[in-house]
Amino acid sequence: MSTDRGIRVLYVEDEPAIAELLKSGLDLFGIEVSPIYGSAEEAYEQILKGEPPISECQMLVFDIRLPGMTGLELSAKLREAGETRPILIVSAYQPPPRSQLEELNAHFMPKPFDFAGIVSKIQELVG
Repeated sequence: MSTDRGIRVLYVEDEPAIAELLKSGLDLFGIEVSPIYGSAEEAYEQILKGEPPISECQMLVFDIRLPGMTGLELSAKLREAGETRPILIVSAYQPPPRSQLEELNAHFMPKPFDFAGIVSKIQELVG
């Protein structure tokens, strides 16, 4: 089941094994994942630089727990800096308050997720 749409997403995750698993799984559906491993601050700087392949990503996916700041705090900083791409927050922990997600114009998906579910969410958000 391939999308053949050329969707590209940026995935910020501090655990490389998890990021690689998501990358491999989404690749089967025709979704290219550019992972950033490490802290939210590093991700923030790289996203603001706007260089390929990050600039070519149509959507941002952040783990909620990242070194330095949360995925929600990273989302807020990026929105303040003018970032307009869809943001999906993923977590195995309790979801953030809906009001916080709405304020950030962000979406949430609980982990673990099945690949069909996250593919559907990505397609919905990228449009």
